[in-house]
Amino acid sequence: MEATRLRLLACWAVVAVVGLFCASPARANGELLVSLDYQADPGLTGCPSAADFRKAIVRQLGHDPFRENATRRMVVRLFSTGARMAGRVEWRDAGDQWEGERTFSSRSESCIEMARAMALATAIQIDLLAVPEQAPPEKPPAEAKPPAVKIAEPGPAVTAPAPPIVVVTPPPAPTPKEPRIAVDVGMGAIQDFGDAPVFVLPRIAVTVGRPAAIGVRLAVSGLGPGADVTRMEGVAQMDRFVMTLELVHFFRSGYSIQPLVAVGGGWQDLRVKGISAMPELAHQGQSVSALLTASAGAAFALASRLAFVVELETLVSWPSVSVDVGSAQAAHLDCAAVFVHGGVLARF
Repeated sequence: MEATRLRLLACWAVVAVVGLFCASPARANGELLVSLDYQADPGLTGCPSAADFRKAIVRQLGHDPFRENATRRMVVRLFSTGARMAGRVEWRDAGDQWEGERTFSSRSESCIEMARAMALATAIQIDLLAVPEQAPPEKPPAEAKPPAVKIAEPGPAVTAPAPPIVVVTPPPAPTPKEPRIAVDVGMGAIQDFGDAPVFVLPRIAVTVGRPAAIGVRLAVSGLGPGADVTRMEGVAQMDRFVMTLELVHFFRSGYSIQPLVAVGGGWQDLRVKGISAMPELAHQGQSVSALLTASAGAAFALASRLAFVVELETLVSWPSVSVDVGSAQAAHLDCAAVFVHGGVLARF
């Protein structure tokens, strides 16, 4: 009788230990824990940091699923493919084996907007993977009698398969309003091919068009300090006004360095006022010339919609202009000039 009682106690102890190990969950409180491997292409501007991307997911979930020593790893990459912005979220298990991935691509979104869409989709994915499987309801005991205990023969251990990676399509993010107006304000210097002084002129340009497409640019230069030429018989004060209408195109929109080219035409107005001690030598004059322009340069991104622009522009005009002081030629503006200018460009 005593031996039978001891065998029953041993059986209950085995069942209790087995039940303790089988009942321990794979996730703590139904929470999926992952480690984050985040990188963004250094050539992209406005991308969030790894900490900001992590905070966006935590804000969506309401809790922090990231742990440095988690067995499941999430690999996030942001990069560009030509004129498009792209992203990838890849899942890997404890053995660094691929489990699934989701890719993102857009032509118009900025890096920060692409990262927000990826964070939303990733938060939904983590939330779905963290839902525990529904366990069957327990049956109430029929009577208060102690249940019969049967010790099963040991067999091979069965490993539960990992939950499948479910690819969830996030709701389409609203298309951001793309800037179509750019204003460039700066200074420039014009050097003519000929015997003429250097003109330093303020410049303002307004461009209408999308950053990745061809735009129309209206530029006005002038109303500056002008230039003076002194000869024995007096002084010639020259003021120059230049207006151009051009087609302009920026390459690699969204990158930190964006080359640009432009071509167009316009006109220039040169006004001369002669000053002399002899009244008969004092005079005023004006010359208007047509222009053809071609330029190349680069925009260096300072922020998502702010850049510093440097440009080298060639001006071809006709006819040429000569400025005389008395009987002496003071300056000669040939039919070609180089206009170097730079400024700050803002998009709206």
